[in-house]
Amino acid sequence: MARGGPHVIDFSTRPRRRLWTADAALVGAAAAALVLSGLLCWNATSDLGRRRDDVARAAREADAAAERAEAAERRRGPLSAVLVAQVRESAEAPPPRIVAELSALLPPEVRLQSLDLDYRERLVVDLHVAARRADAYDQFLARLAASDRFADLVPGPESRQGELTASVRMSYRGSAP
Repeated sequence: MARGGPHVIDFSTRPRRRLWTADAALVGAAAAALVLSGLLCWNATSDLGRRRDDVARAAREADAAAERAEAAERRRGPLSAVLVAQVRESAEAPPPRIVAELSALLPPEVRLQSLDLDYRERLVVDLHVAARRADAYDQFLARLAASDRFADLVPGPESRQGELTASVRMSYRGSAP
């Protein structure tokens, strides 16, 4: 049998019909996508550069602020530490609280004549009391010594002629240690 007889069709010789408009539209869409992706890439790169500049500027500002804080810390010295302690103590131990805590410790025969509060690194309390009897004053001293709020108790001069008057110096600890 002979090859390529009358029933065999050769497709390679037949002209192919082209769709130029569809091909052109696809190529145009691909080109537009390429241009758009290039623009987006360029925009993202420039945005990244701006963000890096912002981060670098913020880092420089943070470093400068840290240097200023360190310089201020070096300049402030021990006096500022005392001032900070005074502010803290006055916030934690306002005078009404001290008076209330002392009043709770006073026996009925002892009265508070004066109270001086000295806010330092710790709160120093100086008070003057009057007592009808010496044992009532001794009871007050015992209560102060047993209190977890007051420490460093130093009784001062006292007068036992007639009504007992005395002074006491101590420090206030606020909340129990």
